Amino acid sequence: MEKFKFDNKTVVFIIKVCALAGAERQALGLARYLQDKYGCNVHFVATHSNIQTKEFEKFALQCGVKNIHYYGVPSLSIRKGWNYKNLKKTLRAYLYLFKVKSGIKKLQPDVIIPYMNFASKLSALIYKEVGAKYTFWHELCEDDNYYYDILEAKAIKKAPFFCANAEGGFSTFINTYNVDKNKCHVLTQYVSFDRVDFDKNKIKKELKIPENKFIFGMVAHYRAQKHPELLIEAFSEIAEKRNIHILFLGNKNNNEETQLKYKTLISLAQKLGVKDGISFLSGIEVEKVLSVIDVGVLVSEFEGAPTVLMEYMLYGKPIIATNHIGCKLLMGDSNFLIPKRDVNSLKERMIELYDSVDLRNEIGLKHLEDVKKYSIENYCERLTFLFQKYS
Repeated sequence: MEKFKFDNKTVVFIIKVCALAGAERQALGLARYLQDKYGCNVHFVATHSNIQTKEFEKFALQCGVKNIHYYGVPSLSIRKGWNYKNLKKTLRAYLYLFKVKSGIKKLQPDVIIPYMNFASKLSALIYKEVGAKYTFWHELCEDDNYYYDILEAKAIKKAPFFCANAEGGFSTFINTYNVDKNKCHVLTQYVSFDRVDFDKNKIKKELKIPENKFIFGMVAHYRAQKHPELLIEAFSEIAEKRNIHILFLGNKNNNEETQLKYKTLISLAQKLGVKDGISFLSGIEVEKVLSVIDVGVLVSEFEGAPTVLMEYMLYGKPIIATNHIGCKLLMGDSNFLIPKRDVNSLKERMIELYDSVDLRNEIGLKHLEDVKKYSIENYCERLTFLFQKYS
């Protein structure tokens, strides 16, 4: 059998929504690379909504992606037991599968690349029936959405192999579904954009931040698994004696959950008396934020190998992050990996970096060197190898 190559293939990307979070940025960046490098014909399918945020639409156009296919309200869960509720869900699931299969089959895909669990479940169930020869289960370790239902079990049996961006992403497959460990492979993500530097003082002026402020920034959507409230609490305890500003960037309008989280954070900052020292941003280019911050922060409940850490590294920023497996994969044995939900450790590391310009420069230079490993060329080479292995 001829070895797999991406040359001139038709590739369908399956994403959840058209908001520019890490998974969507990865998908769009890979689509651009496959078109430019290998002459691929690419299509996108959004399972839950094809309404595009401004940030997504702008980046999609930069990547040559214009049309997003959508096949209606998703329904893909079937439970055991014969009752009226389960029968209705079963009917909805098979009607949804029929619509999606009919639509994707018209695209004549060779390869389907899903992002996160729902898309992976869908892809594994349909890929052979729509004419695709290649797919895989793509767990990003940030997607805790397992259904533990009949269709999920069926999809996992059909999936040729499993990828996660850190070792922690395989536990459900191995422990719950008895997937062979040898079919599980780490596929670390890549830096999905080129560095663009903005004038730091101009951005501060645009954001109404005084020029002399030292900025700790956290780029992460306002979701439950992210813990920007810890950074607010730590800031409230050290702000009085230090010239610090906090900056958050995320999409507050992604859904009701993100809107509520955004409002809750503002209320917390007001309660602690530090609201004037914090910028809560949404809808601004991430490159501007990366240009203006002095230290990147990511405190969260769980992660894979977060692309935002790579972005901090691309800009030569020191990083404070929760000690998850994927963060450790990127940062090694850094002293700035802290225990989960530990405000005191966060506060201590913030003070340490604030006090030492030499330490910040040393770590920043190391990150600039380390991030070179996470190129799209290396990512695509790894994915090609896996498709060849399972051909």
